[in-house]
Amino acid sequence: MAIWSELRNLVRWLLRRSDPPPPPGSGQRHQAAEQAAARRRLLDQAQRLRDSRWYCEPTQIVPDVPMTLGQLTGYGTRGER
Repeated sequence: MAIWSELRNLVRWLLRRSDPPPPPGSGQRHQAAEQAAARRRLLDQAQRLRDSRWYCEPTQIVPDVPMTLGQLTGYGTRGER
């Protein structure tokens, strides 16, 4: 019976133990590594956009309309059509 009691106490002690805390500064190193990886991803994406020359493609060209809305309706004219 004493063996089971000791074994139970040992298991309880092992379960209560927490993992040792990480070494000081490891969180900062982890954050710096994540920021560097994010920076590389952004720079790679920017390079791909520059290489694709998306900014050089022409936008939609709207043709000039010879008459304005005022000329079509006569609004703002002195009765001249």
